[in-house]
Amino acid sequence: MKIKRIILIGILILSTSIPSSWAEPPVLGDQNQGIPTEMAMRFFFSTICEGVSDLPHKSAHFPGTVNVQARTTCPGKGVEISSRLTRTYRGVSTYVSKSSYGENRTSVNLSMKCIWKKGMKKIRYEIKSTHRLSNGRVGVTLNYSNLEC
Repeated sequence: MKIKRIILIGILILSTSIPSSWAEPPVLGDQNQGIPTEMAMRFFFSTICEGVSDLPHKSAHFPGTVNVQARTTCPGKGVEISSRLTRTYRGVSTYVSKSSYGENRTSVNLSMKCIWKKGMKKIRYEIKSTHRLSNGRVGVTLNYSNLEC
């Protein structure tokens, strides 16, 4: 699974036309709602601007649901995010989408019912987010988890 994620990250980096996303150092002090930093998929516009899609996870507050958060942050700029959380099981995909915009920082929280039952294979939950800045820069993040609920 780790190799697949590394390959996926590499494909996303190579498919973007914004080479600054390769060379910029990470932003320190990110607050990602308790999701381990290595589990969050990040896209760096610059040293202070980023897009993040956290790892989809079982909800601690609403049992039987899967939650995920995505954010776009860039001080002094307009920011926008469009995200889609997709559940795929037995070749059938179901999704929910949300968008948000604001100044400096915006985020979306997505949630879906977990349909997993004992004896079933794990179910894939995937988030894909498009992050836009008011200066026209665009980045995409993708993250997924295979979950039992």
